Amino acid sequence: MAQTLDQKRAALAWGYATASHNLPGDASDKYRNLAKGAPALIMNSGLMPTLAFYKSKGPAEQQLLNDLMTGLVQRLAPQPVPRDFMAFMAMLQKGESRDYLRYTDEALELLKWLRQFVDAVKSEV
Repeated sequence: MAQTLDQKRAALAWGYATASHNLPGDASDKYRNLAKGAPALIMNSGLMPTLAFYKSKGPAEQQLLNDLMTGLVQRLAPQPVPRDFMAFMAMLQKGESRDYLRYTDEALELLKWLRQFVDAVKSEV
């Protein structure tokens, strides 16, 4: 039986949440806080500005950026997209507005799962 879309998102988010505990120092706690606040940041600032903000910061932000880009490319990219930041941003910038909205919606859906799982995983550690 095939997985539902939510099951696929949940599996991705679970992997990202559990891997976040391998971040150095207090980056794991910072990742958890970032994941919880990311939907509001995307809604207020937009997807591309949020990704650019994460790119300019430390290890926790970089990890969340990588997790979001990987999840979005895995789910939505019609053809293989280089998983580097510049190529990803260029793809978003040059795409049609409906595609940008799809990527934004998918990021919010993925984060819905991630923000729940980072707390669940933390309580088990």
